[in-house]
Formats: sequence, structure tokens, C-alpha cells
Amino acid sequence: MSRDTTKPVAVPRVAALGSATRAETDEQMLRSWLDSLASPHSRRNFETTARRFLAALPMGLRAAAVEDVRDALANVARGVSEATARQYVLRIKSLLGYAHKLGYCPFNAGVTIKVRSDAGIRGATLAKRIISEVEVGLLVRAVPSERDRVLIEVIYAGGLRVSEIVKLTWSDVLAREDRVQLSVTGKGGTIRQVLLPAIVSRSLLSLRGDAGNNDPVFASRKGGPLTERAVHGMVRRMAAAAGIKAPVSPHWLRHAHGSHAIDRGASLPEVQATLGHANIATTSGYLHARPDSSSGLRLDPGIFVR
Repeated sequence: MSRDTTKPVAVPRVAALGSATRAETDEQMLRSWLDSLASPHSRRNFETTARRFLAALPMGLRAAAVEDVRDALANVARGVSEATARQYVLRIKSLLGYAHKLGYCPFNAGVTIKVRSDAGIRGATLAKRIISEVEVGLLVRAVPSERDRVLIEVIYAGGLRVSEIVKLTWSDVLAREDRVQLSVTGKGGTIRQVLLPAIVSRSLLSLRGDAGNNDPVFASRKGGPLTERAVHGMVRRMAAAAGIKAPVSPHWLRHAHGSHAIDRGASLPEVQATLGHANIATTSGYLHARPDSSSGLRLDPGIFVR
């Protein structure tokens, strides 16, 4: 009797599916991933991108090869700007990494997809949205209301988002010697600590009066917190009153903080921590927005004399 000399076929090992998740379908995995995101705004945007991606991936997440993922991403990003396409890639990389981490997918195709830095693009965009220190001063002095003047000062001095400043209560304001420390709740519920300059701190504390810890720092006439829409409208009106032609928004003051602080010697990590950027590459966009030098400045100025 002859011996069977056929060599056994090696079967590739596959991660045990469902080991850390109850998801059995791509839809269930999508819902699990979205539920892991803290910000409602992020959940909405991420869901839109992910559903377009999955629609372009007919074989599904588990069966998709790296090439399938790249083709689906190319399909989703077709016709959009480079900055938007980058956001799509980051969102899908997050989904793929989450699915693999929980054992739903046998491998993470996202690690093979490179993301180009958008610091240069962001810098070019920021350059159009940064007002000068003189213009910030004019804006502050154009505000007739003490509350609104302090609000603008705190947005600029703290580099706050409009969504962050309207959430502030007096329990978030801690007096520290000659300055104030703000406990700011940012994107995704992340809390960071921001110190305000002494002069702004004194102005802020002067607004409190007999307000309780849970009262809003910047209250409306009805007693509740100001709305983001109200703050946007006030900043636009005051910018026009100050003679600033650009369509200034509260976020422009945050951009101005980042640029002006770096101009005056603040380090990138310092600005990153104050503004609450998750990635320092975002902060570095301010360097591209306000370069210290340019090769054109080294040309012979005599060439241009008329």
C-alpha cells in the first residue's frame, strides 16, 4: 500500500470574527463605530462618508482586499477638493481600524493608505482668514457693550471655538493669582485648561456679579446662555462698525490667536494645547499661513525701481 505523500495545503490564519463585537453585518459594524464617536457633528459627517464608501464596496468589509478599499475610496473622493478627500480617507481609516481592532475584519487595509499632510493647503486657506493685531484691537474697541467686549476678548485670548465659549459656566472659571484658568469642553467632550492674560482675566471676573456656579458666563437677556448664532451676528456687526471689510466670524479670532501667538514666539505644542488640536499638523498650518521668509524677498530690489 503506497503512502500518501501529498503535502497538506497551508490555510491562512484568519482572526476570529466577532471576538470583541456582536456585529455580524457591515451595517451593525457601522453603527458600533458611530456609537464610539463622542461628537454628534462628527457622527453625522462620518456616517455620510462611510455609507458612500460601503456602497462602493459591494463585496463588503470582510471580503475586501486592499485594492478594493483603494478603488472604493477613489470613487467616493472623485470630484471633491484635496482637503475634503483627505478628510474622507481619515474617516475610512478610522472605520477600518475599528473593525479590525474588534476582530470583525481579518486585517486592517487602512494602514496601507497614506494620508498627505494638508498643512500647506490649510495655511493657504488660513492666510485669507487671519486679521491683524491692529484689526483685533479695532474690533474690541468698537463693541459698546461690556459683556460683548469681554466675550470677544476671551474668544481671542483663549483661542476658543464659538461652541466652547457659549458652554462656559462660572464653575469653569478658576481664579489663579492674577489670572483666570478656563476649563474648556472642546470637540468630542475633551476638556482642556486655558490660561487668560491678566488684563482679560480681570475683565471677565468683573462680569460675574452674583451669578451662581452653574450660570452661563455669557448670558442672554432671557437669562440662558448666548446662542452660537447670536455670537456670530454680534461679531459680524462689530467688525463692520470697526471698518474691517473682511467677513469676520468668531472662528477668525481663533485663527488670529494661533497666528499672532506663533509670531510672538509661542511654540507649536503650546499653541496646539491652547487651541485643542488633536494633531500638531493642524497647528502647523499657521506657520504656512504666515511664513517668516520667502525667496522673493532675497531678489535685487533694484530690478523693480522705475
